[in-house]
Amino acid sequence: MLLRSVSITDTHSPHHGKTQDVRIANGRIEAIADEISARDGEEVFSHEGARLSPGFVDIGAYLGDPGHEEREDIASLTAAAAAGGYVAVAVLPTTDPVRQSVADMTYLASHNGSSAVDLLPLAALSRDNAGKDLTEMMELAAAGALAFTDGPGRSAPGNLLKRGLEYAKSFGGTIIDSPYDTDLAEDGQVHEGGVSVSLGLRGIPVMTETIPLARDLTILSYTHGRLLLHLISSADSLQLIQEYRDGGGDRLVGCTVSAHHLTFTEESLSGFDPNFKLLPPLRETTDREALRNGVLEGRIEAIVSHHRARHGEEKDLEFSYSAFGARGLETALRQLLSWADTDEKLERVIAALTVGPRRLLGLPPLSVAEGNPAQLTLFTTEGSSTFTVDQLRGKTTNSPLLGLELPGRILATVNNDRLWTLA
Repeated sequence: MLLRSVSITDTHSPHHGKTQDVRIANGRIEAIADEISARDGEEVFSHEGARLSPGFVDIGAYLGDPGHEEREDIASLTAAAAAGGYVAVAVLPTTDPVRQSVADMTYLASHNGSSAVDLLPLAALSRDNAGKDLTEMMELAAAGALAFTDGPGRSAPGNLLKRGLEYAKSFGGTIIDSPYDTDLAEDGQVHEGGVSVSLGLRGIPVMTETIPLARDLTILSYTHGRLLLHLISSADSLQLIQEYRDGGGDRLVGCTVSAHHLTFTEESLSGFDPNFKLLPPLRETTDREALRNGVLEGRIEAIVSHHRARHGEEKDLEFSYSAFGARGLETALRQLLSWADTDEKLERVIAALTVGPRRLLGLPPLSVAEGNPAQLTLFTTEGSSTFTVDQLRGKTTNSPLLGLELPGRILATVNNDRLWTLA
Protein backbone atom coordinates (compact mmCIF):
# COMPACT_ATOMS: atom_id res chain seq x y z
CA MET A 1 0.00 0.00 0.00
CA LEU A 2 1.07 3.58 -0.61
CA LEU A 3 0.33 6.51 1.70
CA ARG A 4 0.42 9.73 -0.30
CA SER A 5 1.74 13.07 1.04
CA VAL A 6 1.41 12.41 4.74
CA SER A 7 2.91 14.77 7.31
CA ILE A 8 4.98 12.61 9.66
CA THR A 9 4.42 13.42 13.34
CA ASP A 10 7.00 11.38 15.24
CA THR A 11 9.86 13.08 17.07
CA HIS A 12 11.80 9.79 17.07
CA SER A 13 11.69 9.55 13.27
CA PRO A 14 14.33 11.05 10.95
CA HIS A 15 11.36 12.16 8.84
CA HIS A 16 9.58 14.08 11.60
CA GLY A 17 7.88 17.22 10.32
CA LYS A 18 8.30 16.24 6.67
CA THR A 19 5.51 15.54 4.17
CA GLN A 20 6.41 12.27 2.43
CA ASP A 21 5.06 9.30 0.55
CA VAL A 22 5.26 6.08 2.55
CA ARG A 23 5.12 2.56 1.09
CA ILE A 24 4.05 -0.41 3.22
CA ALA A 25 4.85 -3.97 2.12
CA ASN A 26 4.76 -7.27 4.00
CA GLY A 27 3.83 -5.53 7.24
CA ARG A 28 6.80 -3.16 7.22
CA ILE A 29 7.66 0.33 6.05
CA GLU A 30 9.48 -0.34 2.80
CA ALA A 31 10.21 3.19 1.62
CA ILE A 32 9.79 6.85 2.60
CA ALA A 33 10.48 9.53 0.02
CA ASP A 34 9.27 12.85 -1.40
CA GLU A 35 7.48 11.03 -4.18
CA ILE A 36 6.93 7.32 -4.81
CA SER A 37 5.26 5.98 -7.95
CA ALA A 38 2.35 3.64 -7.34
CA ARG A 39 2.71 0.06 -8.51
CA ASP A 40 0.07 -1.62 -10.64
CA GLY A 41 -2.87 -2.55 -8.45
CA GLU A 42 -1.32 -1.02 -5.32
CA GLU A 43 -3.74 0.32 -2.71
CA VAL A 44 -3.26 4.08 -2.40
CA PHE A 45 -4.36 6.26 0.50
CA SER A 46 -4.59 10.00 -0.02
CA HIS A 47 -6.23 12.66 2.12
CA GLU A 48 -5.45 16.36 2.19
CA GLY A 49 -3.93 17.36 5.52
CA ALA A 50 -3.28 13.77 6.62
CA ARG A 51 -0.74 13.19 9.38
CA LEU A 52 1.05 9.93 10.09
CA SER A 53 2.31 8.73 13.46
CA PRO A 54 3.22 5.44 15.11
CA GLY A 55 0.05 3.56 16.05
CA PHE A 56 -1.68 4.61 19.26
CA VAL A 57 -1.42 2.18 22.19
CA ASP A 58 -3.79 2.23 25.19
CA ILE A 59 -3.26 0.95 28.72
CA GLY A 60 -6.08 -0.18 30.97
CA ALA A 61 -9.26 -0.21 28.89
CA TYR A 62 -12.06 -2.33 30.30
CA LEU A 63 -13.16 -5.34 28.26
CA GLY A 64 -16.36 -7.05 29.42
CA ASP A 65 -15.45 -10.43 27.92
CA PRO A 66 -15.90 -12.70 29.84
CA GLY A 67 -18.83 -11.99 32.12
CA HIS A 68 -20.18 -8.63 30.96
CA GLU A 69 -20.32 -8.79 27.19
CA GLU A 70 -23.46 -6.63 27.32
CA ARG A 71 -21.12 -3.73 28.14
CA GLU A 72 -18.29 -4.47 25.74
CA ASP A 73 -17.13 -7.54 23.87
CA ILE A 74 -14.02 -8.04 21.76
CA ALA A 75 -15.71 -6.94 18.54
CA SER A 76 -17.12 -3.73 20.01
CA LEU A 77 -13.93 -2.86 21.90
CA THR A 78 -11.72 -3.29 18.85
CA ALA A 79 -14.16 -1.26 16.73
CA ALA A 80 -14.12 1.56 19.28
CA ALA A 81 -10.34 1.45 19.53
CA ALA A 82 -9.87 1.52 15.75
CA ALA A 83 -12.21 4.51 15.54
CA GLY A 84 -9.91 6.29 17.99
CA GLY A 85 -6.75 5.48 16.02
CA TYR A 86 -5.46 2.68 18.24
CA VAL A 87 -3.58 -0.34 16.95
CA ALA A 88 -3.17 -2.05 20.35
CA VAL A 89 -5.00 -1.99 23.68
CA ALA A 90 -3.77 -3.49 26.95
CA VAL A 91 -7.00 -4.63 28.60
CA LEU A 92 -7.71 -4.91 32.30
CA PRO A 93 -8.07 -8.35 33.95
CA THR A 94 -11.16 -7.25 35.94
CA THR A 95 -13.54 -9.59 34.16
CA ASP A 96 -15.89 -12.28 35.51
CA PRO A 97 -14.15 -14.65 36.00
CA VAL A 98 -10.95 -12.69 36.52
CA ARG A 99 -8.30 -12.95 33.78
CA GLN A 100 -5.60 -14.88 35.69
CA SER A 101 -4.73 -18.06 33.79
CA VAL A 102 -2.50 -19.04 30.89
CA ALA A 103 -5.66 -19.92 28.96
CA ASP A 104 -6.89 -16.36 29.46
CA MET A 105 -3.70 -14.97 27.96
CA THR A 106 -3.94 -17.37 25.02
CA TYR A 107 -7.59 -16.47 24.44
CA LEU A 108 -6.75 -12.79 23.96
CA ALA A 109 -3.73 -13.53 21.79
CA SER A 110 -5.84 -15.73 19.50
CA HIS A 111 -7.68 -12.63 18.30
CA ASN A 112 -4.51 -10.88 17.16
CA GLY A 113 -2.87 -11.00 13.76
CA SER A 114 -5.89 -10.32 11.56
CA SER A 115 -7.67 -7.48 13.35
CA ALA A 116 -7.28 -3.71 13.23
CA VAL A 117 -6.45 -3.72 16.94
CA ASP A 118 -4.24 -6.13 18.88
CA LEU A 119 -5.33 -7.01 22.42
CA LEU A 120 -2.53 -7.02 24.96
CA PRO A 121 -3.17 -8.94 28.18
CA LEU A 122 -2.79 -7.51 31.65
CA ALA A 123 -3.10 -10.26 34.26
CA ALA A 124 -4.54 -10.12 37.76
CA LEU A 125 -2.09 -9.37 40.55
CA SER A 126 -4.06 -11.32 43.14
CA ARG A 127 -6.22 -14.40 42.72
CA ASP A 128 -9.78 -13.40 41.89
CA ASN A 129 -8.73 -9.77 42.52
CA ALA A 130 -9.29 -10.53 46.20
CA GLY A 131 -6.17 -8.71 47.37
CA LYS A 132 -4.69 -11.72 49.21
CA ASP A 133 -2.75 -14.39 47.31
CA LEU A 134 -0.56 -13.61 44.32
CA THR A 135 -1.41 -15.17 40.98
CA GLU A 136 1.08 -17.41 39.13
CA MET A 137 2.87 -14.32 37.89
CA MET A 138 5.94 -15.89 36.30
CA GLU A 139 3.84 -18.40 34.40
CA LEU A 140 1.47 -15.66 33.23
CA ALA A 141 4.35 -13.47 32.10
CA ALA A 142 5.72 -16.36 30.04
CA ALA A 143 2.26 -16.69 28.47
CA GLY A 144 2.23 -13.04 27.40
CA ALA A 145 1.03 -10.94 30.35
CA LEU A 146 2.66 -7.53 30.08
CA ALA A 147 1.96 -6.40 33.64
CA PHE A 148 -0.08 -7.27 36.73
CA THR A 149 -2.91 -5.31 38.33
CA ASP A 150 -6.14 -5.69 40.21
CA GLY A 151 -7.46 -2.68 38.32
CA PRO A 152 -8.46 0.86 39.27
CA GLY A 153 -10.94 1.69 42.01
CA ARG A 154 -8.83 0.50 44.93
CA SER A 155 -5.15 0.30 45.77
CA ALA A 156 -3.46 -3.04 46.19
CA PRO A 157 -3.09 -3.87 49.92
CA GLY A 158 0.37 -2.94 51.16
CA ASN A 159 1.50 -6.48 51.89
CA LEU A 160 0.28 -7.72 48.51
CA LEU A 161 2.03 -4.88 46.70
CA LYS A 162 5.26 -5.55 48.60
CA ARG A 163 5.20 -9.28 47.80
CA GLY A 164 4.23 -8.65 44.19
CA LEU A 165 7.04 -6.16 43.59
CA GLU A 166 9.58 -8.47 45.21
CA TYR A 167 8.46 -11.57 43.32
CA ALA A 168 8.21 -9.80 39.95
CA LYS A 169 11.88 -8.84 40.20
CA SER A 170 12.77 -12.47 39.45
CA PHE A 171 11.49 -12.11 35.87
CA GLY A 172 11.47 -8.32 35.34
CA GLY A 173 7.71 -7.98 35.76
CA THR A 174 5.80 -4.74 36.26
CA ILE A 175 3.04 -4.05 38.77
CA ILE A 176 0.35 -1.49 37.91
CA ASP A 177 -1.42 0.25 40.78
CA SER A 178 -4.03 2.99 40.75
CA PRO A 179 -3.71 4.72 44.12
CA TYR A 180 -7.15 5.07 45.69
CA ASP A 181 -8.13 4.56 49.33
CA THR A 182 -11.78 3.51 49.47
CA ASP A 183 -11.93 4.00 53.26
CA LEU A 184 -11.21 7.71 52.82
CA ALA A 185 -13.81 8.15 50.08
CA GLU A 186 -16.85 7.69 52.36
CA ASP A 187 -19.27 6.95 49.52
CA GLY A 188 -17.92 9.96 47.65
CA GLN A 189 -19.40 10.82 44.29
CA VAL A 190 -17.28 13.71 42.95
CA HIS A 191 -14.13 15.63 43.83
CA GLU A 192 -14.35 17.21 47.27
CA GLY A 193 -14.52 20.96 46.71
CA GLY A 194 -16.79 23.81 45.79
CA VAL A 195 -18.76 21.80 43.24
CA SER A 196 -19.45 18.91 45.61
CA VAL A 197 -20.74 21.41 48.18
CA SER A 198 -22.94 23.23 45.67
CA LEU A 199 -24.39 19.97 44.36
CA GLY A 200 -24.90 18.49 47.82
CA LEU A 201 -22.87 15.40 46.98
CA ARG A 202 -20.31 13.59 49.10
CA GLY A 203 -16.80 14.47 48.02
CA ILE A 204 -13.72 12.41 47.20
CA PRO A 205 -10.73 14.33 48.62
CA VAL A 206 -7.32 14.38 46.96
CA MET A 207 -5.90 12.49 49.94
CA THR A 208 -7.74 9.37 48.76
CA GLU A 209 -5.04 9.34 46.09
CA THR A 210 -2.01 10.94 47.73
CA ILE A 211 -1.96 8.80 50.88
CA PRO A 212 -1.84 5.43 49.05
CA LEU A 213 0.48 6.98 46.48
CA ALA A 214 3.00 7.95 49.17
CA ARG A 215 2.70 4.42 50.58
CA ASP A 216 3.27 2.90 47.12
CA LEU A 217 6.43 4.92 46.60
CA THR A 218 7.74 3.96 50.05
CA ILE A 219 7.16 0.27 49.30
CA LEU A 220 8.80 0.72 45.90
CA SER A 221 11.89 2.26 47.53
CA TYR A 222 12.09 -0.71 49.90
CA THR A 223 11.58 -3.47 47.32
CA HIS A 224 13.35 -1.98 44.27
CA GLY A 225 10.70 -3.55 42.06
CA ARG A 226 9.00 -2.11 38.97
CA LEU A 227 5.85 -0.03 39.54
CA LEU A 228 3.61 1.80 37.08
CA LEU A 229 1.25 4.36 38.64
CA HIS A 230 -1.98 4.43 36.67
CA LEU A 231 -4.54 7.26 36.42
CA ILE A 232 -2.95 10.12 38.34
CA SER A 233 -5.54 12.86 38.80
CA SER A 234 -4.10 15.63 41.00
CA ALA A 235 -1.32 18.20 41.18
CA ASP A 236 -0.41 16.92 44.66
CA SER A 237 0.14 13.40 43.30
CA LEU A 238 2.38 14.68 40.55
CA GLN A 239 4.39 16.59 43.16
CA LEU A 240 4.87 13.43 45.24
CA ILE A 241 6.10 11.56 42.18
CA GLN A 242 8.52 14.35 41.35
CA GLU A 243 9.87 14.38 44.91
CA TYR A 244 10.45 10.61 44.68
CA ARG A 245 12.38 11.05 41.43
CA ASP A 246 14.33 14.06 42.72
CA GLY A 247 15.34 11.98 45.74
CA GLY A 248 17.05 9.44 43.51
CA GLY A 249 14.14 7.03 43.09
CA ASP A 250 14.68 5.25 39.80
CA ARG A 251 12.41 2.22 40.05
CA LEU A 252 9.21 3.96 39.05
CA VAL A 253 8.40 2.78 35.54
CA GLY A 254 6.24 5.86 34.99
CA CYS A 255 2.71 7.17 35.34
CA THR A 256 -0.39 7.68 33.24
CA VAL A 257 -3.21 10.19 33.06
CA SER A 258 -6.55 9.88 31.32
CA ALA A 259 -7.57 12.05 28.38
CA HIS A 260 -10.71 12.97 30.33
CA HIS A 261 -8.66 14.43 33.20
CA LEU A 262 -6.68 16.49 30.69
CA THR A 263 -9.91 17.77 29.13
CA PHE A 264 -12.52 18.30 31.84
CA THR A 265 -12.71 19.55 35.44
CA GLU A 266 -15.20 19.22 38.28
CA GLU A 267 -17.18 22.08 36.72
CA SER A 268 -18.41 19.65 34.07
CA LEU A 269 -20.47 17.92 36.77
CA SER A 270 -22.61 20.96 37.52
CA GLY A 271 -25.37 19.57 35.30
CA PHE A 272 -25.44 16.16 37.08
CA ASP A 273 -24.50 14.36 33.85
CA PRO A 274 -23.49 10.85 34.99
CA ASN A 275 -21.20 10.48 31.97
CA PHE A 276 -18.77 12.80 33.78
CA LYS A 277 -18.82 10.60 36.88
CA LEU A 278 -15.37 9.03 36.85
CA LEU A 279 -13.01 7.34 39.28
CA PRO A 280 -10.66 8.98 40.06
CA PRO A 281 -12.97 11.99 39.87
CA LEU A 282 -12.49 15.02 37.69
CA ARG A 283 -10.72 17.57 39.85
CA GLU A 284 -10.02 21.31 39.85
CA THR A 285 -8.67 23.48 37.06
CA THR A 286 -5.32 23.76 38.87
CA ASP A 287 -5.06 19.97 38.85
CA ARG A 288 -5.85 19.78 35.14
CA GLU A 289 -3.22 22.41 34.34
CA ALA A 290 -0.60 20.60 36.43
CA LEU A 291 -1.38 17.34 34.62
CA ARG A 292 -1.15 19.05 31.24
CA ASN A 293 2.24 20.50 32.19
CA GLY A 294 3.28 17.03 33.35
CA VAL A 295 2.58 15.69 29.87
CA LEU A 296 4.39 18.55 28.14
CA GLU A 297 7.44 18.14 30.38
CA GLY A 298 7.52 14.35 29.99
CA ARG A 299 6.87 13.71 33.68
CA ILE A 300 3.67 11.89 32.71
CA GLU A 301 4.70 9.36 30.10
CA ALA A 302 1.35 8.13 28.78
CA ILE A 303 -2.14 9.39 28.08
CA VAL A 304 -4.76 6.65 28.36
CA SER A 305 -8.42 6.45 27.36
CA HIS A 306 -9.70 5.24 30.76
CA HIS A 307 -12.35 3.51 28.65
CA ARG A 308 -15.10 1.89 30.70
CA ALA A 309 -18.33 1.07 28.91
CA ARG A 310 -21.48 1.22 31.05
CA HIS A 311 -24.92 0.35 29.74
CA GLY A 312 -28.05 2.41 30.38
CA GLU A 313 -29.22 0.48 33.42
CA GLU A 314 -25.95 1.43 35.13
CA LYS A 315 -25.91 5.08 34.07
CA ASP A 316 -29.52 6.21 33.61
CA LEU A 317 -30.08 6.59 37.34
CA GLU A 318 -30.13 9.31 39.94
CA PHE A 319 -26.56 10.66 39.99
CA SER A 320 -25.56 9.20 43.36
CA TYR A 321 -26.66 5.73 42.22
CA SER A 322 -25.13 5.80 38.74
CA ALA A 323 -21.95 3.82 38.11
CA PHE A 324 -18.52 5.35 37.66
CA GLY A 325 -17.05 5.18 34.17
CA ALA A 326 -17.07 6.69 30.68
CA ARG A 327 -16.15 5.70 27.16
CA GLY A 328 -12.88 7.13 25.91
CA LEU A 329 -11.33 5.09 23.10
CA GLU A 330 -13.16 6.82 20.25
CA THR A 331 -12.31 10.35 21.35
CA ALA A 332 -8.98 10.42 23.21
CA LEU A 333 -7.00 12.27 20.54
CA ARG A 334 -9.75 14.53 19.24
CA GLN A 335 -10.74 15.81 22.68
CA LEU A 336 -7.12 16.84 23.30
CA LEU A 337 -6.64 18.76 20.06
CA SER A 338 -8.27 21.95 21.33
CA TRP A 339 -5.56 22.10 23.99
CA ALA A 340 -2.76 20.71 21.80
CA ASP A 341 -2.99 23.71 19.48
CA THR A 342 0.73 24.14 18.77
CA ASP A 343 3.25 21.83 17.11
CA GLU A 344 5.09 21.35 20.41
CA LYS A 345 1.94 20.35 22.30
CA LEU A 346 0.77 18.05 19.51
CA GLU A 347 4.15 16.33 19.43
CA ARG A 348 4.01 15.67 23.16
CA VAL A 349 0.42 14.38 22.99
CA ILE A 350 1.28 12.01 20.13
CA ALA A 351 4.35 10.79 22.02
CA ALA A 352 2.17 10.13 25.07
CA LEU A 353 -0.23 8.08 22.93
CA THR A 354 2.52 6.11 21.19
CA VAL A 355 6.09 6.06 22.49
CA GLY A 356 5.13 6.42 26.16
CA PRO A 357 2.66 3.53 26.43
CA ARG A 358 4.97 1.21 24.53
CA ARG A 359 7.84 1.95 26.90
CA LEU A 360 5.70 1.54 30.01
CA LEU A 361 4.46 -1.85 28.79
CA GLY A 362 7.94 -3.03 27.80
CA LEU A 363 7.07 -3.21 24.09
CA PRO A 364 9.78 -2.65 21.47
CA PRO A 365 10.16 1.00 20.48
CA LEU A 366 8.56 1.92 17.17
CA SER A 367 9.04 4.89 14.87
CA VAL A 368 8.13 5.91 11.34
CA ALA A 369 11.30 4.78 9.60
CA GLU A 370 12.21 2.41 6.78
CA GLY A 371 12.40 -1.23 7.83
CA ASN A 372 10.22 -0.82 10.92
CA PRO A 373 6.94 -2.68 11.50
CA ALA A 374 3.97 -0.82 10.03
CA GLN A 375 1.73 -0.10 13.00
CA LEU A 376 0.55 3.39 12.17
CA THR A 377 -2.20 5.93 12.76
CA LEU A 378 -3.45 8.38 10.14
CA PHE A 379 -5.28 11.47 11.37
CA THR A 380 -5.89 15.12 10.63
CA THR A 381 -6.01 18.10 12.96
CA GLU A 382 -7.95 20.16 10.43
CA GLY A 383 -11.66 20.86 10.52
CA SER A 384 -14.16 19.98 13.23
CA SER A 385 -17.48 18.23 13.68
CA THR A 386 -20.05 17.54 16.36
CA PHE A 387 -19.48 14.21 18.09
CA THR A 388 -22.68 12.19 17.86
CA VAL A 389 -23.97 8.80 18.95
CA ASP A 390 -23.50 7.32 15.49
CA GLN A 391 -19.73 7.84 15.86
CA LEU A 392 -19.63 5.51 18.87
CA ARG A 393 -18.61 1.99 17.90
CA GLY A 394 -19.37 0.14 21.13
CA LYS A 395 -22.53 -1.21 22.72
CA THR A 396 -23.03 1.72 25.10
CA THR A 397 -23.39 5.49 24.81
CA ASN A 398 -21.81 6.71 28.07
CA SER A 399 -19.47 9.26 26.50
CA PRO A 400 -19.08 12.74 28.03
CA LEU A 401 -18.14 14.07 24.56
CA LEU A 402 -21.56 13.63 22.96
CA GLY A 403 -22.85 16.87 21.49
CA LEU A 404 -19.48 18.64 21.67
CA GLU A 405 -17.66 20.13 18.70
CA LEU A 406 -14.39 18.23 18.33
CA PRO A 407 -11.49 19.21 16.07
CA GLY A 408 -9.70 16.87 13.71
CA ARG A 409 -10.54 13.34 12.68
CA ILE A 410 -9.07 9.84 12.75
CA LEU A 411 -8.70 8.75 9.13
CA ALA A 412 -7.32 5.20 9.25
CA THR A 413 -4.85 2.84 10.86
CA VAL A 414 -2.30 0.42 9.47
CA ASN A 415 -1.88 -2.86 11.31
CA ASN A 416 -1.36 -6.51 10.46
CA ASP A 417 -0.37 -5.57 6.87
CA ARG A 418 -3.69 -3.90 6.14
CA LEU A 419 -5.07 -0.37 5.83
CA TRP A 420 -8.12 0.00 8.07
CA THR A 421 -10.12 3.04 6.96
CA LEU A 422 -13.05 4.38 8.93
CA ALA A 423 -16.43 3.99 7.29
